[in-house]
Amino acid sequence: MDLIFKWLRGKRVLILTLMILFSGADQFIAGQQSVNNRPKLGLALSGGGALGMAHVGVLKVMEEAGLRPDYITGVSMGSIVGSLYSLGYNADTMQLLFRTTDWGLILSNNIPENRVIFTEKRYFNNSILALPILSRKVRLPSGLINGQQIEKVLSHFTWPAADINDFSKMPIPFLCIGTDLISTGKVVLKSGYLADAIRASMAVPSIFTPMKIDTAMLIDGGFVRNIAVSELREMGADIVIGSYTGFHRYNEPELQSITGVLKQLGFFNSINDYARQKKLIDILIEPDVKDFSSTVFTNSDSIINRGYIAALPFREKFRKLADSLNSLGPQKPVESILNKKAFEFDMIEVTGNELISDDQILGVLDIMPGQKVTSDMLGERIDLLYGRSWFDKVKYRVVPGNDSLKLVIECQEKHQAMLYGSLHYDNNLMAGILMNMSVKNLLFPRSMLDIDAFIGQYYRFRINSTQFIDRNQSFGLSASFNTDNTMIPVMELQGETGEYTMRTINGGISLNKRSGLNHFMSLSVNLENTSFSPDFITDESVKRITFNSVNAGFQNQINTLDTKHFPNSGTIFQLSVNVSKLQNAKTIRDNVRNVFTDDQPGDFRFNPLWSAGGSISQYASSGRKVTFTIGVDVMLTYTADSTISPHNYYFAGGFKSPVPKSIPLTGFHPGEIQVGQFAGIRFDTDWEIHRDIHAGLLTSFALAKEPSSKEDFTVFGGYGLSLGYMSVIGPSRIGIMHGFSSTQRYFSELKGFISIGFSF
Repeated sequence: MDLIFKWLRGKRVLILTLMILFSGADQFIAGQQSVNNRPKLGLALSGGGALGMAHVGVLKVMEEAGLRPDYITGVSMGSIVGSLYSLGYNADTMQLLFRTTDWGLILSNNIPENRVIFTEKRYFNNSILALPILSRKVRLPSGLINGQQIEKVLSHFTWPAADINDFSKMPIPFLCIGTDLISTGKVVLKSGYLADAIRASMAVPSIFTPMKIDTAMLIDGGFVRNIAVSELREMGADIVIGSYTGFHRYNEPELQSITGVLKQLGFFNSINDYARQKKLIDILIEPDVKDFSSTVFTNSDSIINRGYIAALPFREKFRKLADSLNSLGPQKPVESILNKKAFEFDMIEVTGNELISDDQILGVLDIMPGQKVTSDMLGERIDLLYGRSWFDKVKYRVVPGNDSLKLVIECQEKHQAMLYGSLHYDNNLMAGILMNMSVKNLLFPRSMLDIDAFIGQYYRFRINSTQFIDRNQSFGLSASFNTDNTMIPVMELQGETGEYTMRTINGGISLNKRSGLNHFMSLSVNLENTSFSPDFITDESVKRITFNSVNAGFQNQINTLDTKHFPNSGTIFQLSVNVSKLQNAKTIRDNVRNVFTDDQPGDFRFNPLWSAGGSISQYASSGRKVTFTIGVDVMLTYTADSTISPHNYYFAGGFKSPVPKSIPLTGFHPGEIQVGQFAGIRFDTDWEIHRDIHAGLLTSFALAKEPSSKEDFTVFGGYGLSLGYMSVIGPSRIGIMHGFSSTQRYFSELKGFISIGFSF
């Protein structure tokens, strides 16, 4: 008799549930008023990648019916939707969040370039290959995406629960499921740092890297259990609503392709488990999302609407269920925690770092114990750390203690020395291989060594060593060496015009000051050797002219572009003031070497040359498809040292600068025009006609003083059309341009140009 009574007592809730759902609920509930045990409602949300956004539509219908779950479980995408709902985000807020999220950014390892420190911008996203060179072994990544951006976003939106270690204490109790790669078993995630649990539950193998929590290496929970109903029952749910957007068993025609076979095998355990979990669900909703891709997140509104449509037939049943449950007693109210904006940390700890000291990291973080910290503030500081290119990944985690909070900064350092490589071709430098080596802390802490090379017919080689001298690494002393050779398409030297090869060797030191991420200033002194060799036989039999000079200068630079390749927004500003003093000049005529100095000047002058130049380019986008650019370039020189000295002019022409002293000018070859005074304006338009495919309209207008011209000023203008593509080997452009001038030019007015790959 006792066993029968225990069985009936165990089945009471099930009988109650079935009568509520499938019979005259009101009459039955009326007879149960003495029962002070309101049944608990659970909501199970499955995985499914982007398809899991349909759960938001199901939640909308539940909200309209006044039905709120007492417990929630989620797997993969369901863990994101479920956790946010558990915290207090409603369905409309989540739909807006999914609609406005830049999925292309957060499902990547990238950050906008304006979040990268100035000194690293040159190398950021500018290579095909990256390999460690001072490591004992080379490891391939276990996934394409390490989660830098998605973890930052998850931490931001789950910030109100940062001080909650037990997920059952969230406004709506919650848990999610992961799969342990080591044991191949299921892991129930119901405590710890919420953002980490969600990230682990959605770590699709080969796309996201696994998530290490304690001793487990966790991947997407959907591989063992794609909807957590058993766990929901164990939490105390008497009634279960399930929303399933996961994989369904393929039929025979769908298994005729290798893709279908591999998918069926990959989800074999999950499919069989779903058949068992399905039996534990009282109300099952399966949104029709077959015609959407699980990897495309840009159709959020349409996918959410499919969930809404699928749940709509259940709205009346939801309403009756809500009324019946409420008649048994009030539901426990949900205490909102979304108003928790700031926390104070008793301790800050750094883990995972060996090359970069705690002091360096904390100096950039610039957060002290006891300071009020918001999610926005912390996210910005994490971006600062990541933007220094010290780490493959850097994140934060909050650890609650006994009436205390600890902030943990977790680092995955890049190797001490990295080798980067890519290929490049254009019709000025021709073909070549780009190589870059970056070494941190080679001789001293807070030091950087960068070696760059373009190996080709027109080579470039650059070495720069910087020693930072303050905790925040904003002040630094640099020593540099540069050498290059460049084809100057047309130039007049000593009365003869033609094509020349310019070779430059430069070495110097500088004092640098960085302000914020995007502002950089420097004072520099250097020695420079420049030579010109005609690529033709001159009437004067000149084979080479060489200049040796001492230069000093100040540079002020700002770069806030979101990306260097096809930018959508931002500003580039440069201002420079320089003084140069020619030390000696040399000529070689008929194998006779002549040296000219201040005492024996010959045709040369040895006066100090002052020059100043400035440029600004402003990028603005209308939406994300069309970007407009307006640019202004100004340059002037004073007290020319010689009409043939390279310090007497800048090189104008082209849209890409071949040498440091260059000015862009559409319609002309790079370096085609030598100018002593220049004022120009540029208007460009870039239209992304398809993903990563760009059409461009380029226009320029300028007034310039040419050292070799008898005219006071020459009028220049040009326009061009280009087609560009952002490929895996870098940005590629091809186009035509037309240039006109108030004086006769050496080349035809119509020109073509091509550039393929990342640039030096």
